[in-house]
Amino acid sequence: MKKYLAALAGLVVLGGFGYVVYSMRSNQGKLPWESAGAKILNAQAMTLPKGTPIELILLEGIDAGGTKEGETVDMGVLKDVKVGGRVVIPMGAKAIGEVSKSRGASLLGAMSNRPARLSMRLTHIVLADGREIKIAGQDQSAEYSFTQENTADRIDAAKIDNLWNDNGARNALTEIAKGAFTGKSLETQQDEVKLLADRLGLEKTKELSSNPSSGAKDVTLDKVLAAMADNDTGGLEGVQAVVLAQAVGEISDLASSVDHKLRGVFKGRTIRATIGTPVMVWTSKAEKFGGK
Repeated sequence: MKKYLAALAGLVVLGGFGYVVYSMRSNQGKLPWESAGAKILNAQAMTLPKGTPIELILLEGIDAGGTKEGETVDMGVLKDVKVGGRVVIPMGAKAIGEVSKSRGASLLGAMSNRPARLSMRLTHIVLADGREIKIAGQDQSAEYSFTQENTADRIDAAKIDNLWNDNGARNALTEIAKGAFTGKSLETQQDEVKLLADRLGLEKTKELSSNPSSGAKDVTLDKVLAAMADNDTGGLEGVQAVVLAQAVGEISDLASSVDHKLRGVFKGRTIRATIGTPVMVWTSKAEKFGGK
C-alpha cells in the first residue's frame, strides 16, 4: 500500500512538472499562474469618461501681441488623474496647445473697441507610451481664452499691503518686480525671495528654498529664478517641470502685484499668462485603459 501511494505521489509531481513546462512553452516562458494573472489584469478595462476635468499648468509664458499665432504652447498635468483609484494620466504628463489668437492692447485699439486678445486651441495630452488624450475647454470648446480674470494675481492683496509698509520689504519687493519685468535674472536675490515667500505663504517656493520634494530633487530656487528670466523651464520635463512652473507662478504673481502697486493701477490693458498659470481642461471623448 505504501509503495502504491509513493508511486501515485510521484506521478502527480511528474504530471505537475510536465504541465508547468508545457505551459511555459506555450505562454512565452511565463508560468501558468503568471499568465492567468495577466489575463485577469488585462480584463480589468478602465474607462476615463468624456468630460473628466484635468488641471494643467503653463510651462512657458505667453502674452497678447508678443506671442505669434500658430506657436505651440507647452503645458503639464498638475495632478494625477485616476479612474477607480488607478492613475491613468500622471502628474507631469505633457499637454499641448496652439496659439490661435494673439492681439496686443493699444490706445487706438481701446478707442476702437479692439482690446487685447489671447487664446489657444487645445489639442492633447501625451502619455509615456505615446498615446494622445484629446482635450477641450469648457463646454467642450476647442478654444481656451486667457482673460484678465483667469490670469489675475493669486496673492492676497492684504499681505502685499502689510509688507509695503515695511521699508526693507518694500525695497525687496520693488527690486523683484523690476527684475521680473525686464527679464533680469533674480538669482542674486535668493535671500530676499526666501524671506518674502515665507511672509507671503508662497508654499512651493518655500519648499524649494528649504527641502525640495523627492519627485523634483533637481529643482532648486536658483533654477526657478533663472526660468523666470528665460521664460521657459530650462529643459526640465515631467514632474520637475510642473514643480518649477508652480514656483515661477507664485513669484510671477508677486512681481505682478507689486508692479500694479508701483504703477498705481490694478490691471494693465494687455493680457500676460506667465509660467505657472493654471489652465482647466476636460477630456473631449471617453478613453479606455487596460483590457483588450
